[in-house]
Amino acid sequence: MILKSYIVEKNFDVLGNYQAVLLYGENDGIQDDIKLKLKDENKDSEIMNFFESEIVKNKNILYDNILNKSLFNEKKIIIIQSATDKILNEISECLKKINENIKIYIFSENLDKKSKLRSLFEKEKNLAIFACYEDNERTLIEYISKEMNGFRGLTGELINHIIANASSNRKIIKSEIIKIRNFFVEKVINKKDLLEILNIKNNTGFEEIRDNALMGRKEKTNRLLSEINILNEDSFLYLNNLNYRILKLIDIQKSNKDYNDIQRALENFKPQVFWKDKTIYLQQLRKWNLKQLYQVANKISDTETLMKKNSQIRNDVVVKELIVSIVQKAATSS
Repeated sequence: MILKSYIVEKNFDVLGNYQAVLLYGENDGIQDDIKLKLKDENKDSEIMNFFESEIVKNKNILYDNILNKSLFNEKKIIIIQSATDKILNEISECLKKINENIKIYIFSENLDKKSKLRSLFEKEKNLAIFACYEDNERTLIEYISKEMNGFRGLTGELINHIIANASSNRKIIKSEIIKIRNFFVEKVINKKDLLEILNIKNNTGFEEIRDNALMGRKEKTNRLLSEINILNEDSFLYLNNLNYRILKLIDIQKSNKDYNDIQRALENFKPQVFWKDKTIYLQQLRKWNLKQLYQVANKISDTETLMKKNSQIRNDVVVKELIVSIVQKAATSS
C-alpha cells in the first residue's frame, strides 16, 4: 500500500494499520522524525535496531529475534536501517512469521522502480510504503509552524530566516528549533535574539565568500577566506549553504529555456528571488551555464562524502579548497 509522507506526518497512527512499513528516499530528516516518534510512542515495546550489514553477515538474526519472546515486553518493534534488495529474502521470511504484537519498520535510501523490496511493499495490502522526498519551501514552513506551535512572535520573515540559514535542510532546522525552544522558555520570540541564536552574522560572512567565489572574484574571495573564520564544526552547514545556492541557480537556468533571456527567467522565477539579491544572482547566472552548475553540484556531493568517510581530515580546510576551486573555475568562465 502506497502512502504519502505528508499524510503520515499529520496522522502518525495510520502506520499502526500495517504489519510492516518501508520508508525510502533522500530526506533523512523525515526518516529521523519517524524514528523518534516510533521510540516516543512505543515505550511499552521492546525496540530492536539492525543494519543491513548485520543481516547480511548473519542470515538468521532477524528470524531468530522475531521468534524469541521478550522477557519484559509483550510488543516488539524491529527497525532495519540502510536496507536494499540484498536482504529481500530475509525480510520476506520474517513477514510470514510476525503477529499483531510485532511491527517492522524498514528505512532505505533511494529505491528505484525496479527494486523488488519496493515492489513487495507497494503490492501487499498489509504492508505500507512511502517516499521521503526532499522538502520544499511550503513543507518546511508547515513543519516549522507545527514544531513551534504555541510560540508568539514567530513571523513569516523569521521562519524564512530559519529556512535560509539551514539551507532548507530539515535536519539542521530541527537542531535550530531545539536551540530556539531552549532559549525562549517563555515562548515569546524576538527577532534580535533569534538572529543571534541562528548565528546569522557568521553565516552572512560565509555567504559573502560564496557569492564572490561564484562571481569569479579571486582576490576578494582569497581576502575573505583569510579574514572570516571558517569553523571546522560548521563545515556541513557551509556545504548545505553552498549547495542550496547552486540548486537555485540550476532551477533558474532550467527555466530559461522558456525565455531565452536569463534576466527575464530570473524576474519570472517562483518563488521570487529577494530584490536585494537579484543583481548577485544575475552575475552568477551569467558566469555559470547549466552543465557547469551540475558539475559544481556533483563536486559538493563528493566533498560531503569525503568529509563523512574521513573523520580525521580537517573539514574546514576541505571547504576552503572547494571554494578556491569554484572561484578559479568562475574566473575563467565567460
